[in-house]
Amino acid sequence: MSEQAVLFELVEDHIGLLTLNRPEHLNALNREMVEGLLAVLQRLEADRDIRALVVTGSGKAFCAGGDLHWLVQAQDTGAQRIILEKAEELIIRLERISLPVIAGVNGVAAGAGTALAMACDLAIASKMATFAPNFVSIGAVPDSGVSWYLPRRIGRQKAAELLLTGKRLSAEEAAELGLYASVEPMDDFRQALMAKAREIARGPQRAVRSIKKLLKLCDWNTLEAQMEAEASLQMAAWSEADFAEGVQAFREGRSPRFGSSPYPD
Repeated sequence: MSEQAVLFELVEDHIGLLTLNRPEHLNALNREMVEGLLAVLQRLEADRDIRALVVTGSGKAFCAGGDLHWLVQAQDTGAQRIILEKAEELIIRLERISLPVIAGVNGVAAGAGTALAMACDLAIASKMATFAPNFVSIGAVPDSGVSWYLPRRIGRQKAAELLLTGKRLSAEEAAELGLYASVEPMDDFRQALMAKAREIARGPQRAVRSIKKLLKLCDWNTLEAQMEAEASLQMAAWSEADFAEGVQAFREGRSPRFGSSPYPD
């Protein structure tokens, strides 16, 4: 993994910060960056000390999508297919990681960069952020799962408008559609981002990761299957010390002091 393209640090207890670090290219995804991200995510899946992960970009952009230089260098369909497969692998790994992930959208999110934001569990944006799934603007079609995520987030009609026109949304417009959980002034952006990560990291970890799992399952489960998944995970949660502490704290009118219940598989 290149330390230049991707940076990872433990910013405080139980919170990791993953930074896309090609600011001169608006953090566009090239092979080096994708492989760096994959390596970090793979390592974090096994690191139970990290309870929340923040993904953001350096400089003025979150992620401007795929690096066109990488694509232009692909001289045949085999090489082009490898680029798509790498992007797919990244989104799938981000989608399936059990760790709660917050996208800190500090600037432009475009093309595959919008998929990167949507694959996270929630996105907090700065006022400088935008949202632009603008593949059509260069004669391309959506990739990296954008055509899967976007209709599920904002409905088919609005997704069609954005994808067919390449329209760029402001941070406020994206938040109104539910693409960003909140929009923060740039001066307060980092503070708000870390406050949300801290809130999640302090929570009961079995419940937190089980909730994430349920939210992922609801994209394809029937109601019956979803309720069965809820029941299974609820039974496991009820058997944990964190549940007993939560109930006791509620009865005593105090804040719970959650411990370190084991994570769900």
